[in-house]
Amino acid sequence: MNDLFRRVKGFFVPGEKDAFLRIQELAGLGEESLELLVEILSSSGNGTSSSSHNGLHDIEICTERINILEKMGDTITQSFEEMLGRGSITASIEYDFGRLADNVDSILDRAHALSRQLRRVTRRPLREAKEFDTANRKEMIHLVQIGLTQLRAFRKLLTIAGTDRNQAIDLAREIEQLEEEGDDVKDAMLDELYGSWEKLDYASFHNYLETTIEADDILDLCEDASDLVITVMKALGA
Repeated sequence: MNDLFRRVKGFFVPGEKDAFLRIQELAGLGEESLELLVEILSSSGNGTSSSSHNGLHDIEICTERINILEKMGDTITQSFEEMLGRGSITASIEYDFGRLADNVDSILDRAHALSRQLRRVTRRPLREAKEFDTANRKEMIHLVQIGLTQLRAFRKLLTIAGTDRNQAIDLAREIEQLEEEGDDVKDAMLDELYGSWEKLDYASFHNYLETTIEADDILDLCEDASDLVITVMKALGA
């Protein structure tokens, strides 16, 4: 009865609060990574040789920072797994917490992979249709910015989880709606890509396909993470 009263009053015990703080930290790294991705996409467009050189320099800096953030995320995830191993979290929700941390860490992994691919094609440009590339880059920025909006809402969700169930559910719905908006953007990008196959060689086509799907994965992971927060809240009676 005392344990039930404690949960009703404060929702989460110290171990669970610590877990949310660590996931909040992971999500903060993810937010910075997506902001840097937008910078990379904005810097890597076609231009003069001088502007292209400066753009590559900026991309190198952003990519290296994302690489550092991804490694920081791995360290947090490892410490999180060690915390689970010590039994700091209720056994019935331990699996969901593990999946939650893995989903948020995967956002960092996707951002890292995307940044490296964008740097790769900037160093060694593929044969591409300039008009198509410009339009694709614009929509890619849009897609990543949707993910950034999702992630900011997710961080807010983490801060109010266990204190305001209605607001938490509203935020989870907002994140879901953003994911659906992102799906529409992704589908339009893929339609345009498949409709332009004659303008692109295989390597260029594959690059656009891979980066589009990779960016959309970020939105899916963020929605899944928000669903897991709600699942944990409900399991704890929040």
